[in-house]
Amino acid sequence: MTGGSRSSSRSVLARMAMIDVTRRPWRLGFLAAGIALAGAAACGAIVFHEAIGRSLDRSLARLGADAVILPAGVTANLTPVLLSVEPSSATLPADAVEQLSASSVVAAVALQRTLKLADTSGHLPIDVVVFDPAADLTVLPWVEKRLERPFAAGDVLVGGRRPEAVGERIVVQNVELVVHGRLGLTGAGPFERSWFMGPDTARRLADAKVVMVDGTRLPEEPLRSPSGAVLRLAAGRGPEELRFAAASVPGVQLVAGSGSQIAVRQAVKTLADTSLVMLLVALAAPAVLVGVAYTGMLAERRRELGTMLALGVPRSGIVATVALEAAIAAVAGSLVGIVLAAAGIAGFLRTVGFALEQRAIELAMPSPGELVWYGVASGGLVAATAIAGAAVAAWVAAGRQPWSLLRGDAA
Repeated sequence: MTGGSRSSSRSVLARMAMIDVTRRPWRLGFLAAGIALAGAAACGAIVFHEAIGRSLDRSLARLGADAVILPAGVTANLTPVLLSVEPSSATLPADAVEQLSASSVVAAVALQRTLKLADTSGHLPIDVVVFDPAADLTVLPWVEKRLERPFAAGDVLVGGRRPEAVGERIVVQNVELVVHGRLGLTGAGPFERSWFMGPDTARRLADAKVVMVDGTRLPEEPLRSPSGAVLRLAAGRGPEELRFAAASVPGVQLVAGSGSQIAVRQAVKTLADTSLVMLLVALAAPAVLVGVAYTGMLAERRRELGTMLALGVPRSGIVATVALEAAIAAVAGSLVGIVLAAAGIAGFLRTVGFALEQRAIELAMPSPGELVWYGVASGGLVAATAIAGAAVAAWVAAGRQPWSLLRGDAA
């Protein structure tokens, strides 16, 4: 078959698909309505799975780390150090963090360095915690107010009992800093009275020759010699296994949280993963719906299919024709489903979301850009599965002998 005849054949099959669609618009409408409901359910499930997952992650992160590694000999109080390491001039041995990070027991490590700077008047010391925002486990979940821009060099976060306000410009030994955010009240004194800054801000202070309370210069790379590290355990691992791993690292001590707290965190993570699997399974609903619908529809059109096969239309051509019909319903239904999901989410936020906000229960909804992406993604997935269901039904129906279909024999 030449290229021109192939193009002509595809054009004829496409016109046949459009004729079949317009011949029974009510059937297309019912099919699109079913896909719309499935699409709305899928989009809503994705959005609420993400919102609830983020809210749980934030709430659990506020409980603190699973464990903290400190230099040997440092006296530590359990509750404060699970949020930020104990203020101390001692630092961890150079290779201690690398050894612990390589352990299969540890899932994540966040380094912190505590420093003491003189305040703007040169009298009272200011507790400073240098942390890496990209690897943080315990600081950023406590941010309650912040500027509407990313955390950058020259920014600091202030504890809940600090006097500085968000957006305020503060000067430390002739270096101007900006209060980017404010943390909530934790009940941990060192955490609430500290400043928190990233390594870029600490490097800016070091370049300006800022000195600490003891008269020494602030180090340029404070996280190379951390005061400690907060840890998150791998799934299924407990504090006893971490103690065993830490026992082989000289010059450190382990402070672990309660086993029940660790177990709850890991159980919630497992539950979130399970719900995601169930969501993926639910996406098969449109394929089943359309597959069953087209099985019945093609049974009614078996003489039409037999005629097409007898005229030499290949099996793949019939499948493409039916898939095009289904695509029209799937795309229309997915678009309507996105609109229904948006309306449902808006209604939820104005009712249940408002009630949760009144009770100080935060629901971490995705941003508008993320909502658009989830809508497009869910619509595309639903449309794709629906088209796949119709294609499978057409492939099965077109696999029979033409004479059997023309006589109208039952499958």
